[in-house]
Amino acid sequence: MAQVCSTSGCANPAAFTTRSKPAWCTACIDGMLRDGGLEPAEPFAGPNRWRLTTCLTCGVQAHYKLDYTISKNAFGEKTCRACYWRHWAGQHLDQPDFAYERVLLELLRDHTPDEILREYPQPLVAEFLTSGWWPPDKLVAHLDDNGFDLLDILRDGNTRHGPVLARCRACRRHQVMRISDIGWGCICSRNTRSSNPTSPRAGRMLLTDSESPALQWWDHERNDEATLRTATVLATRTCHWICPECDHRFEAKIQRMTDRPECPACAQRERAAWDAEYERLKFTPIADVPELAAAWAEEDDPRVVMVVGPSHPRRFRCQNGHTPRVAPLTYLQSGCQFCRATGRSQADKRWLADTLPEIAAQWHPDRNGRYTPENVVWDSTRTVWWRSDCCGHEWQESVRARDKYARWRCPACRTILDSLAWRDPGLAAEWSPANPVSAWQVRPYADTDFTPEWVCATNPEHVWRASVASRSNGAECPDCREVGKSRVELAYHAAATELFGKARSGITVRDTAFTSRRSWTVDISVDVGEHKVGIEYDGAYWHSAPAKMLVDERKSLDLLAAGFVVVRLREDPLPSLGIDNPRYREVRVYATAPRAAAVMAEVRDWVSGLL
Repeated sequence: MAQVCSTSGCANPAAFTTRSKPAWCTACIDGMLRDGGLEPAEPFAGPNRWRLTTCLTCGVQAHYKLDYTISKNAFGEKTCRACYWRHWAGQHLDQPDFAYERVLLELLRDHTPDEILREYPQPLVAEFLTSGWWPPDKLVAHLDDNGFDLLDILRDGNTRHGPVLARCRACRRHQVMRISDIGWGCICSRNTRSSNPTSPRAGRMLLTDSESPALQWWDHERNDEATLRTATVLATRTCHWICPECDHRFEAKIQRMTDRPECPACAQRERAAWDAEYERLKFTPIADVPELAAAWAEEDDPRVVMVVGPSHPRRFRCQNGHTPRVAPLTYLQSGCQFCRATGRSQADKRWLADTLPEIAAQWHPDRNGRYTPENVVWDSTRTVWWRSDCCGHEWQESVRARDKYARWRCPACRTILDSLAWRDPGLAAEWSPANPVSAWQVRPYADTDFTPEWVCATNPEHVWRASVASRSNGAECPDCREVGKSRVELAYHAAATELFGKARSGITVRDTAFTSRRSWTVDISVDVGEHKVGIEYDGAYWHSAPAKMLVDERKSLDLLAAGFVVVRLREDPLPSLGIDNPRYREVRVYATAPRAAAVMAEVRDWVSGLL
């Protein structure tokens, strides 16, 4: 049954379907646009798609998403950004501090910048004419550098505060921006990382599996067992906790407690004690604090200078001869910052080669002197040379900038970091060349404006369409999948069930240790003692393609990283994957002579030897 429009009293079918959120018919959606001051200029394509609209007030055509208009309607604000930024720029210029800008803009209507400078050679005028005002040729060049085409200048005078209408060359979206915002580029080219490379997010790790200190604070009397077994470390639900120090009971969100457990009663006492100590230090001279008195290197009498006060930073001399200038209280609490910096172990530094291997792989081999990815930290501000491995393009950029904003893998080819091709090359090998972008330009779970086409690596005649996310979650070729599990695979599963007592088939495994995909499907999984054993059956026909072998290799390495013992039953004549790990084993099997029971017995004996 089709979903009905969520507008009260409207019985029309909805233009899209949802599980829990409202959905509306086309007529109601167009009515929402008109409430926001817009008229649709193209058909509705979906709630998450950009739609070209025309402002009913100023006539500017720009793209907006439905959710954006709904959010603005809730506050009684019109959607059109041209009207909004024009009004904002006008208010800005009406302020008394910017009266000179209004005068200069009037002069620019009839005079060139050189003529104005000759008449008014003041520094403020020169600064405005060089940075605050954008002549058309300079504006077009600035837009060109950031991937835009100029459609219209929406405010007379063309200051950095005024809006322009531009079109992104990549996604063709019309958008209204202030000149000062152009340098951020279009959001279609932004490739933000999901977490800091040195401290990745925990993902959907269960609280019970996290070994978080918050588990010692869990109130087992007031919280039910189901909550403890199902809650993740990032859950925002509020639960009960007990302070292990003072037995104080309180409520707090799980996410806050796993980030840093804290008792509100203890925190209040500590805060009160620190406030009292802070007040005491206001009347305590440097001479009465041995640590400060021994390091005092100022000419002022330490008996009249207080630890806390309005005084400027003071000079201290540490035992290693450093002479930092800091506030006395800062030196008392933290010591010498130079000693802290030099005392940091080289092993604690996050080198580029270890932290961001994809970027490190593009390090120019000849033009960076003694610097290498092994002796430069991952967020260094040093500007170095890079060389693209796809087209040979060479450019200079700081190490830190490589991992910010657009995060280009190659700025010339417009390929991105953390792409599908880098993360999952076996799956990327099935990416069809008919797609408008390459596998180097989409992420493994990207929401694309088109449904990608795929070409089966096993049988190139199998061509189908599926979203990137569904493929990354394990969806395979639909034509191949129709065959299902072969009788040989079913025989191995039956033998595993008889030998190990319980053998699960086709379970989905997720683990934060996975690097290629978020989840993998394991053919046969059993438990032997404390070992989780994953048994994969690799049929010669389905696994002989190079792309499939690469997927098998990545899958095995991910399962090993997650703590599995991995056994691959490789059908003759498949070659070995060449994985060297004590918890990995390949067993040669034959489709014409399965010997399922004997093979499983061999697997059991080998796994038992690991115990």
